[in-house]
Amino acid sequence: MAKKSKNSLLWQITGNKLPGTSYLFGTMHVKDERAFSLIESLKKAIDDCDAFATEFNLSEVESGVEPNAMDLPDNQVLTDFISEKKYQRIRKTFIKYFEFDIEILKSAMPLIITNALSAQTLMTDRELNLDQYLWQYAESREKVTLGIETFAEQLEILHAIPLDYQFKALLDIAKNISSFGKQHHRMTALYEKQDIRQMYQSTKKSIGSARKVLLYNRNVIMAERIERMAQEQTIFAAVGAAHLAGKKGVLKLLKDAGLKVKPVKLN
Repeated sequence: MAKKSKNSLLWQITGNKLPGTSYLFGTMHVKDERAFSLIESLKKAIDDCDAFATEFNLSEVESGVEPNAMDLPDNQVLTDFISEKKYQRIRKTFIKYFEFDIEILKSAMPLIITNALSAQTLMTDRELNLDQYLWQYAESREKVTLGIETFAEQLEILHAIPLDYQFKALLDIAKNISSFGKQHHRMTALYEKQDIRQMYQSTKKSIGSARKVLLYNRNVIMAERIERMAQEQTIFAAVGAAHLAGKKGVLKLLKDAGLKVKPVKLN
C-alpha cells in the first residue's frame, strides 16, 4: 500500500466465493465540502450493492441514546479532574479560537469535547457529514442499512480509553491551538489526495498510546464483520479512512482472510 498508484479511498472486494463485488470506502466524518468531491462515483458503487454499512448503525442514534451515555463516570464533571482556574482558562481559549463553550459539555468525557472541537476546526459546508449523507442516499435507494460495530461497542471504546490520556489530549489542544488546526487541515488535504497510507501514519502518531484501542483492535473487528457481511450479500462498507492502510489495517486483514482487494480509480 506504500505505492502511490494504490492511493485510493475506494476498494473492490472480491474472491473467496463471495456472491458478487463488494466495496470498502474510507470516509471522513466531516461536513467539509472537500470530503464530498467523489460523491457521484460513490453513489454508483452504492447502487451496485445490496447493502450499505457505516461504522455503526446511524439509526441507533436517531432513535435515541441514553442521555448520560457519553458522560464522565459517577456524575463527575471536568472540574473534578482539573482545577477551576485551569478549566476557566481553557474554556476561554476554546471560546476565543473555536467559538465553542465547553460549559455545555462539562459532564462529558474529554474525548467528546475533543471531537466537538475537531468539527469546529473544519468547514461546515454541508448540513450532514459524509457518513450521514451516504447513509441517507443508501436509504433512498432502498438498500439494507447496517452497522459494522454497534453504538454500544463504540461507547465501550470511549470508556476504555484512560481518562488521564483523554484529559492530556484536551489540555494539549488548549496549549497548541495552531498545531491542532494544522493537523486537521493536513488530514483533509491527504484525504483529497486519497493518500490512505499517510492518513494512517498521521493518525497512528497523533493518538499515541491509544492506537491499540482506537485503531488496531477495531480494525480486527471491522475486517471480520465486513467479510461476514460480504459473504451474505454485496455490500458497500464505509469506515474512517485511517482504518484502511497499514500492516494491521482493514485492507491487509481482508487479504489475510483470503479476499482480493483492488483499488478503484476515482477522479
